[in-house]
Amino acid sequence: MKLVDRNGRLFGKISIIDLLVIGVVAVMAVALYFKDSQPHTGTNVAEQDITFQIRARGVRSYVADALLVGDSLYDVDYPSGGRAIGQIVEIQVERTPGTTLASFSDGTASLVELEDSRDLLITVKGRGLSDGRSWSVNRVYDLGINSSRNYMTKQAQFTGTVADIW
Repeated sequence: MKLVDRNGRLFGKISIIDLLVIGVVAVMAVALYFKDSQPHTGTNVAEQDITFQIRARGVRSYVADALLVGDSLYDVDYPSGGRAIGQIVEIQVERTPGTTLASFSDGTASLVELEDSRDLLITVKGRGLSDGRSWSVNRVYDLGINSSRNYMTKQAQFTGTVADIW
C-alpha cells in the first residue's frame, strides 16, 4: 500500500490539502485559547478609592439646594464608562453670596459677588486607578487638578473646577 495514492489521498482515505487545513485550524484554535487565557493588561491592577474636591463658584441657590450628599455625580461632556464618576460625600458652603469671574473692557478680570448664589466645595468619592501622579476614575475618566468641567446629578447641573485629589 502506498503512502499517497494517485488521487493525492494519504493512505487512500484523506486528502493532503484537507490534512493541511485541519492542521492550520488546530494551530489557530490553540493560539486563540492561549491568548484568551492570559490576563489582560490592567485587570491585575486593583482599583482604589479616589476622593476629590470640586470648587463650584457662583452656583445659584436653587441649584445648590438641589445638590445632596449621597447623589451620584456625572460629567456632562466627557464619558466615564457609563457609570457615575463618584458619589457626593460632603458639601461645604465657602461663601455666600457666591462669586464669578468678570472680565472688564480694560482687559482686567476679577471675582465679583453674584447675587443669590453660593461658592461650594463638593467632596466626591469614586473608584479608580492611581499611581500618585495621575488619577483615572472608572479606568477611563481622567482627573486633573484645575480642570474645569460641567457636572450633573439627577437634580442639578453646575460647572466646577477640581481643587484637590487624594
